[in-house]
Amino acid sequence: MAEVKYGLVEGPDKGREYPAAVTQYFHRLGGKFVYLNNGNVTLAASNTNVWGWARVPKCDAGKNGYKTVSGDKLFVVYGSDEDVFEVPVKEVAASLAASQIGLNFKLVHVGATYALIQKAKVGNTNATTGAVNVIDIDTTNKTVLVRTVAKFRQET
Repeated sequence: MAEVKYGLVEGPDKGREYPAAVTQYFHRLGGKFVYLNNGNVTLAASNTNVWGWARVPKCDAGKNGYKTVSGDKLFVVYGSDEDVFEVPVKEVAASLAASQIGLNFKLVHVGATYALIQKAKVGNTNATTGAVNVIDIDTTNKTVLVRTVAKFRQET
């Protein structure tokens, strides 16, 4: 089976470069939804709004991820209504199922430093507060296709 490639799968692919916050870890097998914190691109977590999807350089030597350093800039694809992204899931209170299409999921981090992976959390008890909306699922690869939710899209 081929490795799933996470990222933009549909949409206009519009964005621009922004400065990156220092010491942000982006795993090659995780989501890369970000928000702007004091003008710097920061990996989004469950309690943040989403600005867009960061495109990051190749993994650091000998690692499965990329760590930002001072002076880095990252290209961010705006999270518009037309953009669809594929991300891995973390099954918590429920398993991934077709009945979850249309629900909102929160973003969570699993692991730390180079092992940190951003995932969409399956089984939110309050799916109305999740920053991403599920439009399709892949139960074999444990991934979802999502759009950012307009009311949780960060405005500048």
